[in-house]
Amino acid sequence: PLTTINGILEGLQYDAIPEDSKPKSIALMQRETKRLIRLVNENLDYEKIRNNQIMLVKTNFNATIILHDLKSQLKQNATKANDELVVEAPDQLPIYADRDRFTQVMVNLVQNAIQFTHDGKIIISGKRIEHGTQLSVKDNGIGMSKNQTKYIFERFFKADPSRARMGTGESGFGLAIVSSLIKQHGGKVEVFSAPGKGSTFTVTFYDKGYEQFVAKN
Repeated sequence: PLTTINGILEGLQYDAIPEDSKPKSIALMQRETKRLIRLVNENLDYEKIRNNQIMLVKTNFNATIILHDLKSQLKQNATKANDELVVEAPDQLPIYADRDRFTQVMVNLVQNAIQFTHDGKIIISGKRIEHGTQLSVKDNGIGMSKNQTKYIFERFFKADPSRARMGTGESGFGLAIVSSLIKQHGGKVEVFSAPGKGSTFTVTFYDKGYEQFVAKN
């Protein structure tokens, strides 16, 4: 973002940008400024999560309500990519988690699916398992190789050229935040993917007293 902003400012300073192009240039600079703010905020949030500096307020609630809200919230982004969002979950899906952080996890997973899926379908599903609740976000997008899935939860992974080709300027923090939040919940996150066949991210939140204190990706 800073490179773009600085380039436009220099262009304005030396009158290198035509008058009729200035509104577009200023709008671009505003978008890049907002992106930089998001990047800084997500970096700060990630560091707090990673260093156990956040307090989870776990409660029991119906996850299905959140999933349908999420579908409505991200519908516009999906439409831009000509993607269909589908929720497959029972009317009542009890879950034990921090509601706000659970929402953050699911938003990040669906946003990631939208980013790498075009003219496709994204299925957000949920079900009860023994002593826990399991949720999945499945897409039929570009997918990943086995080697890529090893690093998918690392910060700034989008710097990998094979993923960045399809990117739209995302910060690269989303999945790293997902992994850290799931670990703090004592849960589990897994990914199954293949090039050209899409990806499925599955997260598990365990009931009170059944949390896994050593969660593996």
